[in-house]
Amino acid sequence: MPEFEDRGSSIPDPNEFDPTDAADDIPLDFRSAFSETLSQHGFPDTLVLARERADDVFHERRLALLDYLKDNDPRSVRALADDTGYDKGVVSRDLQRLARLDIIEFDDDGRAKAPRLKHRHVVVEPVI
Repeated sequence: MPEFEDRGSSIPDPNEFDPTDAADDIPLDFRSAFSETLSQHGFPDTLVLARERADDVFHERRLALLDYLKDNDPRSVRALADDTGYDKGVVSRDLQRLARLDIIEFDDDGRAKAPRLKHRHVVVEPVI
């Protein structure tokens, strides 16, 4: 993560995020506060995932799909499967899981659903 210079602001550095700053120690409040801190430090449109959801995202095939979507705009789920060499059914199930986690969305023109990344950044809440 890049270094942040002190500009005399009261905005905390995300590298020094203190979990006790999250209201009532509620996981959702924690993720919200962390996301706000990231946004204030130059990382807008950041989705903060619960640690329990990390396994749903961070495995080789899903990461490959996300990497592909970062640089490409396939016209459909089938096109994404063809371009990446994965089975269409597997890709479709992976995309549905990623959509439920709010990581991707679909542009639906009535004929095909084109998967798109929904956020510029996705991070997992701090472990400790």
